Amino acid sequence: MQDTVNWLVLPAERDGARSDAILRSAPGLVDYAETQNKPVRGAHDAEGLFLVVVGRTLYRVNTNGTTTALGTIPGVTRVSMAHNQIENGNQVVIVNGQSGYVWNTVTSTLTQITDEAFPGSPIVDYLDGYILGVDLFGRFWFTSDLSQATEYSTLDRSDAESQPDKIVTLIATGGEVLVFGERTGEFFRNTGAATGTFQRVDGVSMDIGCASPHARAGLDNSVFWLGHDGNVYQLQGNSPVRISTSALEQAISGLNWKNAFAFTFEDRGHKVFYLTFPDGQTFGYDVISREWHRRESYGLKRWRINTLTPWRRGWYAGDFSDGTISRVDWTVMKEGTQPLVARRRTGVSHANGNKVIADALKLVFDVGRIPVGVTDHFCSIRYSDDGGHNWSGARVLSLGEAGGYLQTVVARRLGRFEQRVLEIEVSSPGLRDLIAASWAPRLTTA
Repeated sequence: MQDTVNWLVLPAERDGARSDAILRSAPGLVDYAETQNKPVRGAHDAEGLFLVVVGRTLYRVNTNGTTTALGTIPGVTRVSMAHNQIENGNQVVIVNGQSGYVWNTVTSTLTQITDEAFPGSPIVDYLDGYILGVDLFGRFWFTSDLSQATEYSTLDRSDAESQPDKIVTLIATGGEVLVFGERTGEFFRNTGAATGTFQRVDGVSMDIGCASPHARAGLDNSVFWLGHDGNVYQLQGNSPVRISTSALEQAISGLNWKNAFAFTFEDRGHKVFYLTFPDGQTFGYDVISREWHRRESYGLKRWRINTLTPWRRGWYAGDFSDGTISRVDWTVMKEGTQPLVARRRTGVSHANGNKVIADALKLVFDVGRIPVGVTDHFCSIRYSDDGGHNWSGARVLSLGEAGGYLQTVVARRLGRFEQRVLEIEVSSPGLRDLIAASWAPRLTTA
């Protein structure tokens, strides 16, 4: 029942704080660059070179907010990118699930990988000078030649060994390659051999696979992924640790796991693993608070971004419905021209079957940096006494004027109940950090 949308939980950093945690306003999106195509299929920062694939076109995003078309990447599905280092530059590999392409930053050319030993791949990564990929049919995973993203050998392939399941994806972590099968995970290490360079780490395996090639990401010196069983896991040592809740697992149980994809976000004390289901919702797990939240765009159930990429000390998002590249901005409570609606739904409050009366609900917001000209800075409060099936009418309360900073909002005479769920929502384009919340229901015999 409890749900946090477009707020991030920020734990108190010292004793004596007004509350154990606050709900920090999630950052909005400001348009940065436009392209002539859609959607954004992938993005990558290659040592300061920001590349995006939008529609069938590979673009360079320039520092002045313009874009430069570099070539064609066929297909309509999500792409994966990784880069190596060569003399005076880099080779950026782009795979679309069928073919592979390389952008050479030295020669400024885009070429298709034509080596017969390259089988195509849905995913790529990089480790120790090698590009890593997975065979389209899940038969093996493979590496490029050393510092040669266009050259491959059939001798540099490895099978899954612990179980005969198909390989789904891989990720480089801690100097090793974690290879996920449909039901298992195995670790491989660079042995330095001329061929068959990576060998399986004996005695180390997992009985948890990955549900989708793109549903894994590295964060905070660890790996996070959607398991083949519908649970979300974090890698601790060489073992999977479940971090999803029963409520989250129920929410995603009916969604299409094979299309799920993940990306990460690290800024202002937050380290978040985001998992998006295109047919469902976007869930975020903050490693710092160990709390889940959701991101949701106006008129949608999911967050509208397909990619989130760190570049030039900022974060840039690629839109799923058009070719817009946006800058993540903590001072803006909108996404482009659309409102950014924050919502908190509580768990069930009750007194073990006894009736109670709630005289007042008090909410403390930090709203001091309201943009000039904003006149609609309000929150709404409603409640349900039957587990969220039916709701009261919304009470709309002012969050004060610019410069007020800490504003206390009080909703009075909330009536009698046996159980209650509260929902707080803010949609106006001003800061809405929720600093504290309190209410004191009292028992009644009436």
